[in-house]
Amino acid sequence: ARPTMAWKNFEVTHSDGVGVIALNRPNRGNAVNLDMWRELPTIVSHLDKEVGVRVILLRGLGKHFCTGIDLGILKTIMSQTNKLEDALSFRSMVLMMQESITSLEKCSVPVIAAVHGCCYGAGIDLVTACDIRLSTESAQFSVKEVDVGLAADLGTLQRLPKIVGDGVARDLALTARAFSGVEAKQLHLVSRTFATEGDLFAGAEALARELADKDEWAVKGTKHVLTHARDNSVESSLNYVAMWNTALLKKEQIMAQMQKQMLKRKQAKL
Repeated sequence: ARPTMAWKNFEVTHSDGVGVIALNRPNRGNAVNLDMWRELPTIVSHLDKEVGVRVILLRGLGKHFCTGIDLGILKTIMSQTNKLEDALSFRSMVLMMQESITSLEKCSVPVIAAVHGCCYGAGIDLVTACDIRLSTESAQFSVKEVDVGLAADLGTLQRLPKIVGDGVARDLALTARAFSGVEAKQLHLVSRTFATEGDLFAGAEALARELADKDEWAVKGTKHVLTHARDNSVESSLNYVAMWNTALLKKEQIMAQMQKQMLKRKQAKL
């Protein structure tokens, strides 16, 4: 894997169309500080538009995926006064962090989250903005914000209900209870679980390479149309995908992909 530019809080590499973004504050449990919020969208854009990867894999280094928001940000919140300028400054900070997470959703390529250890608070914000979520069976998840006196404001309350359903999302967000990777799969928060961290990262990389090997524009189009469908009516989404394919679908693209699949089937029989 080839490293990209040097980043303060992330280890970023790419190889054969797969970009890997690894949270790199293992001594802090990969708690997300303000610098990480600022760096993330730049990294995502760099991999998506400049490097031209076809898939992004998001993971954490060390014992945990992400233990939540850094205490320094909480101290900043606690130091706020009732002055208007402080309120506006806080709002700007929240909007910046929201946009940082949304960069995962808005980028043109699929993002796979591989979760091990703890995935608390901001970790849930991150993974719910990803397209596919995998975890170890022993991973621990928690929508933690209620227990620190906050309503989650970076995307979990907006995205989680559309992944696990409204009732389950209310249970998880209001109780802040911890739940395992096994339960996360039962709730459809993750689609696959693995017995060990090694199996998780190997499985995540294999999945990423599988997606990278598919037709680039078919994969990008599928992500884009699914995201549109999530937030719009069936009728509107059907019309949207018809327009999308009318504008972008090329017969050469379909023929090339069909030939590729036929070749794979022939090789499998040999």
